[in-house]
Amino acid sequence: MSASPDDLVHGSEADRWGGWSWREPSRGEHYRTCSYCGSIHPEDLAAETEWRAEWADPKYGWPHKFYVAVPNRQPEQLFITGATTGTPTSLAGAVWIRANVIPDDVNTEGWQDVAERYQWVSIGTRPAHHAKFYTTHLADPAANPAALEAVQRTSGLRFRFHDGRVHWKAFT
Repeated sequence: MSASPDDLVHGSEADRWGGWSWREPSRGEHYRTCSYCGSIHPEDLAAETEWRAEWADPKYGWPHKFYVAVPNRQPEQLFITGATTGTPTSLAGAVWIRANVIPDDVNTEGWQDVAERYQWVSIGTRPAHHAKFYTTHLADPAANPAALEAVQRTSGLRFRFHDGRVHWKAFT
């Protein structure tokens, strides 16, 4: 995408990383994410039918981000859910296995050199993926307007971005 101060989504903030773009789904997730902030793509969020916004604290003075549980389309898939270099003592009910004998059916994407870094890993399923959505992506002129409308409706707030300012109100 853009690495320009005129970019309506991230402005010049993402310049030092060459701008931002949408990454293809990874780590067992079925939705795209922003290469700069990690936000779920607004069109992918709008395509989900069962979610509600859990708003983050307004540390920037405005509702800049919310979290959402996105149902996993492969809830039986096993993932690494934790790791330790010592004796496993946490994650009650977790299944711990030696890091050097992880079965092939466990999704290890994002865990580079796991056997060299850890002695034990816990494995389990993810009924839902925990995504975040940065509301600045509602300013993306390339996004589908119907998707932007759906995200705002479900989140409960309507946003307007004008002259570098953010305005919001209850969605009615």
